[in-house]
Amino acid sequence: MGSGGASVEAVFFGTSTVHVSDGSSGILIDGFLSRPSLLRVALGRVAPDLGRITAALSRAGVTRLDALFVSHSHYDHVMDAPEVVKHLGGRLFGSESTLNVGRGAGLGEQSMTRLADGEEYRVGAFTVLVFAGDHSPGNRFPGVIEEPLVPPVRASRYRDGGCFSFLITHPGGSLLIHPSANYVPHRFDGLDVDVLYLAIGALGVQPQQFQSDYWRHVVDATRPGLIVPIHWDDFFVSLDRGLRPLPRFFDRFAVARAFLDRKSRESGIAVRFPEPFEVVRPFVR
Repeated sequence: MGSGGASVEAVFFGTSTVHVSDGSSGILIDGFLSRPSLLRVALGRVAPDLGRITAALSRAGVTRLDALFVSHSHYDHVMDAPEVVKHLGGRLFGSESTLNVGRGAGLGEQSMTRLADGEEYRVGAFTVLVFAGDHSPGNRFPGVIEEPLVPPVRASRYRDGGCFSFLITHPGGSLLIHPSANYVPHRFDGLDVDVLYLAIGALGVQPQQFQSDYWRHVVDATRPGLIVPIHWDDFFVSLDRGLRPLPRFFDRFAVARAFLDRKSRESGIAVRFPEPFEVVRPFVR
């Protein structure tokens, strides 16, 4: 951990949406802020809610952006991303499916970059290294988005398009944002990160062997000093109502939480659930 760690601030907005800034440059992961209701997602059509997007960004004090990286193209990751870029500026980074969501929203090609596994991108003093991965088990909408997607559309039109994790390094420290609760064996071997933003969505309904393998290939491999669980909350509920676990119909949060608590005790790695909009300094202990 180098100098400058005190300048880096991170804000968690629920699901896998995380903003990281050092006061000079800002990076957003996913940028999903609309959070339409379960009824709308199941039976209707979804589209970005500009009121909710701007309210959330304003509440967090995010007024400009340099880069928005999308982990995959399901609606709860990509749907709002082009509108955030149009509102704050910056560049949209994602798969070809993500870029087709950007095209459908009217973003120009000059404002978008297609991600590639192993590529490294500089954003001010930050470096973002891209790791391709696998969606968590039970992917309901696999496949790709083959043409510009113009909302409102059924949520099922947002196909995953390939999944990514992001290693964000800064002179002050490093953090890995791992937005889908799955693993590629040995993918992260040799990484040593200060903070791990670890997806635990649907982890509570996976077999114990899967849970253990997930920990081994993601947590043991990266040796973080702190774990921040992400993608555990009920993203059908507006952010202004706070965060709550997904209903038991989708996940068993208590099981995942108990697993995390036990592994935290065994490993000595702290686990912290931040509040939405809470500003944390990830590299300051």
